[in-house]
Amino acid sequence: MSYVLFVAGSIFEYLSCFLLMFTLFRFRFKRQIMLIIIISILMSQVSYFTRLIPEIGELSSYIQLVLFVLVLWILFRVPFYYSIVMNGAGFVSGFAVQGLVILSLWGSGVTLSNIQGNNLIILATQLLSATILIGICRLIHIKNWGFDYVPTSHRAHVKITGTNAVLLSLIVFSASAACVIAFLMRYHYKDYLIYASALFVITIPLFLYYSLRKDHDDAS
Repeated sequence: MSYVLFVAGSIFEYLSCFLLMFTLFRFRFKRQIMLIIIISILMSQVSYFTRLIPEIGELSSYIQLVLFVLVLWILFRVPFYYSIVMNGAGFVSGFAVQGLVILSLWGSGVTLSNIQGNNLIILATQLLSATILIGICRLIHIKNWGFDYVPTSHRAHVKITGTNAVLLSLIVFSASAACVIAFLMRYHYKDYLIYASALFVITIPLFLYYSLRKDHDDAS
């Protein structure tokens, strides 16, 4: 039962992350919805089974981030650099939202041990986080926000200089720092959640600022 609930929640989470990435970077994805669903199902298996291995359980999210970068690059033919940027945006946003949801539950009196030990609470957390991301996607679509700098051609040449270098450094640094925090605090989930969530919440406005700057630079 725990397997079914976790996988169901994970699939919904991955679908919302895909939706956020493609909405934020103005990608059309209706023709690829079945591929997105299949990838979400497969990644939910990766998420579940890697968490069963004590040595890598806390690093499961970061293993999946690497796989998502490869998936977007190979299957969706997004240039490798932009796959990192897009997945970084989706990963940071998704983690920040879920972290804030869990911390909100904790602040309302639900202990972290109860959250981790109750399959229904885990599912509710996953569904609520995904729903918030979908709401953000809807807002982006209605307001016509989003960025235009990701090219449609997989052969696009990318120079890792200027704003490109800053965006890449920001994503790599935040993901690497969070990965190190996960390893060092693997026995202290509450501390890991607080520090990693704070890191990503700080990263989001910086990412948005430099993305807007890159959009402006590319348009000029």
